[in-house]
Amino acid sequence: MNIKLKHLIISLLLSLVLFQNSIKAQKIGDFEFTDSKSPPDSIVQNNNNFNGYTNYWHDTYTNLYRYGNLFKMAVPNIEKTILQSKVDIAEDLGIPGLVMQEGFISNLISSEYTVLNFPTLEELENNLGMNENILLYVDSNSDLGKKAIAKLGQKNNWTNKINSHQFGAKDFVSVDAFYLEYGVRKLFIVSSKDKKFLDRVNVQINNAKKIIKEYDFYKGWFGAYTLLNSVTITKGHPIEVMGTGMNEGNSWFVFEGYMDFLSKDKIAKWLDQVHLPIVTDVGATQIYGLDNYDNFQIQQMYSKKMWIDYAKEKNGYIFRKVWDTLADPYHYDGYFATEGNKEQIDNEDVPFVLKTGKLSDNALSSMVLFLEKGKALTRKSMWQAILDRREVGVLEKGKMLGPKNYRNALQMLVLDRIFLEDYFGDHLNIEANTEGYDLQVMISNTSNNSVFGNLNLVLPKELTIKEKSSIEVNLPSRGSKILHFTLQPQSEAMDQTNPIAVHYNWNGKKKSTITMLDLPPAISVHRLLYGHTPKISYPVTIHNFTKKTSFPVKVQVVKAENEKKVIFETSQNCKTTTGTFKDMLFDLNVPAGNYKVKVTALGVSYTSQLGVGKVKGAPFAYEVDIDGDGVNEYRMENDSVQVTLLATGARVIEYIVKSRNDNVLFKLWPEKAVDEKRSFRKRGYYPYGGFEDFLGQGSMETHQVYHSEIVRNEGDYVRVRMWTDYFGNRLEKTFTLYGDKPLLEVRFALTFKYSEANMLGPQPILELGKKHWTEDVFMVPDEDGIVELRMKPEKYFGEAFLNIKEGWNAGYDTKEDITFVGAFPVDQPLFLHMWMNHPSNGDAHHYYTEFQPWLPIFQKSTMYFSYYLWGSGGPWENGVEYLRKINLITTKK
Repeated sequence: MNIKLKHLIISLLLSLVLFQNSIKAQKIGDFEFTDSKSPPDSIVQNNNNFNGYTNYWHDTYTNLYRYGNLFKMAVPNIEKTILQSKVDIAEDLGIPGLVMQEGFISNLISSEYTVLNFPTLEELENNLGMNENILLYVDSNSDLGKKAIAKLGQKNNWTNKINSHQFGAKDFVSVDAFYLEYGVRKLFIVSSKDKKFLDRVNVQINNAKKIIKEYDFYKGWFGAYTLLNSVTITKGHPIEVMGTGMNEGNSWFVFEGYMDFLSKDKIAKWLDQVHLPIVTDVGATQIYGLDNYDNFQIQQMYSKKMWIDYAKEKNGYIFRKVWDTLADPYHYDGYFATEGNKEQIDNEDVPFVLKTGKLSDNALSSMVLFLEKGKALTRKSMWQAILDRREVGVLEKGKMLGPKNYRNALQMLVLDRIFLEDYFGDHLNIEANTEGYDLQVMISNTSNNSVFGNLNLVLPKELTIKEKSSIEVNLPSRGSKILHFTLQPQSEAMDQTNPIAVHYNWNGKKKSTITMLDLPPAISVHRLLYGHTPKISYPVTIHNFTKKTSFPVKVQVVKAENEKKVIFETSQNCKTTTGTFKDMLFDLNVPAGNYKVKVTALGVSYTSQLGVGKVKGAPFAYEVDIDGDGVNEYRMENDSVQVTLLATGARVIEYIVKSRNDNVLFKLWPEKAVDEKRSFRKRGYYPYGGFEDFLGQGSMETHQVYHSEIVRNEGDYVRVRMWTDYFGNRLEKTFTLYGDKPLLEVRFALTFKYSEANMLGPQPILELGKKHWTEDVFMVPDEDGIVELRMKPEKYFGEAFLNIKEGWNAGYDTKEDITFVGAFPVDQPLFLHMWMNHPSNGDAHHYYTEFQPWLPIFQKSTMYFSYYLWGSGGPWENGVEYLRKINLITTKK
């Protein structure tokens, strides 16, 4: 081996050693994060435009976006879609080639002007020496027309940006409307080679001017949709809906979400509390504007005649679909408008309404009503404008329906843009919301000019603020500000929705919106509770609305029949800051008996009902996997009943009355629904059966497997606890079977932050005996007496009991002598909902009965609720009386 080769080998070996040592010497600190492109830098964009005929002529301009290749979405090209809408409006005006400069109408009508029709250049220049502006109609092929068009150049010619199908028409003629300025003087020019279209522009200008002069415009949302009073869920509290709409210039709202009619007086009260002159009304499905909705049962309106008779009895209005020929024999007040019926809505002399729908669907449709100049907008004048067809329906992308004179005037003003933005205050965007006790107001100026004005807050008397309620707010062009105000509720604000009006005044103009501070009760407890002596666990949650951070919470137990006789009292110190809440647990050491429990804190008191029984019986609880799916079920038994709990949905799936060997609850589980593989099946109601809850529909609980544990497996009572967390919303249920009786207690504790989940519907799904049939009779203690109900084999139906006198419902199988009674605190539900199901139901193809107390859910605290199931042989009256004996029947005060 020569010397050079030896040196080379030695060098390589040394390099290898050094490299290995360098690797061994590296540490985590030597590595750096190298960021890949952020999403905006990695998006691939393509266009997908269409101009032509499929089954109708139309034009679409779409931007396609890809990210990571497989993520793909389509978004309309905003600019081109707006431009196409102008072409479509011009076509509806009968002037398909019209291109009008924005601000043409608003500038024209802002001062006096002289009209010149086809003058010579000399005649025009003679008139230019006068003080008035000039509106000039000119032939584009004339010398004067060519001079005018030369001034325009390409500045107003946006049509080259799109390829509208209308541009290909053989008889398409361009019509330009624009203005030239010299100092304060303006020369308004309408130019075309076809006099016919110039005459049409003249007609439309005069019509728009006439409508503006004679009428005030009132924009609103008809058929705005909330579910404040329903177990189903959608985005938007009525105040949120109104706040969103007011920011868009709305001054009236007609609500029609399921059971929204129950909020008629409540909505009016909120507006009155903050002195907002917004006009509101309510309706349901096809009837609106009724004096009241007393005795209205929406699930029992079986025929058109029933709807019509009810509406007329209550001095209301009823509308129909345009194409519903079965409605032809009856008198309706008008049509429901849709884009597909534009021809009929435009041309038939029939009043109409256009529904806005849900905020979750973006509330894209609106209506504009026209009231005689200076006439106040009231509920009466709103309806009169609708019935007189002084109305225009505005669809997505500015498409319009309605009588020609009003519709065309608005269309001209949409082409103008400036007038409507100024009229409805669109340059100022106001959004308000609350986070805890912090009121946030964001105000933005979208114009090219600075704005100088004042922001004013109007609060109900139950709220105060730390800061001034009126402050100066100046905004630069395209500028915005976020303002914060600290709210301080009084005790009267608790357990209430507290509206807050926000106004901005500038240059003699005003724009407003509304938001709310929705508060729970200061003291939250189980309003009805049972337990065995000697110790009852009694949870209490306190929401601190005061400035204190530490305060006593006092609990007293008094005799039900003599509240002056205190049996037990205790207190704890609560530490929680302003606007927060704290869960507490008290042990009540009391003998058997019937009691009331009074909780006092922060100057507020609440009294609940308590039954305490003696230590009796020997129930037991255990786990068992009945269906072999690896998820255990929970069994609770005593001499009277066998109860089976599913962790899935935290439901009672079996409540078997041993003396009758009957599960009084309908049960499909462990079988699957026949439509198990239907698309998005889990998004609909799924009929497991048992005692379960509606928390949305389909309920978010339905398929959720809860954490579960046996708290007590033997003794005088047994207990199973189940709990889960829905993305920060905690729901806990505690099931207790008492030893000497068929009493099953279900305690609920909800700590929710998701405001749209505003209603809980616990329900026993009943199937008494071998099958649910006409021999089963169900009882509800309504204010006018006991109401008896039976199923109808031919159809399903429901009923909302708004005025139950006591907190219970019962069922009795008259053939098999089986009773079920459910008990709950009477003052907690909004109403008791009964549903008789039928196999024709699209989600549940079975016969059964539901009784749901619909419970409003509050946030910023823990909400408690208790439900008691009682099943036995013998008459139902025996079960009710036993529950009354142990203090589990509550009476409305």
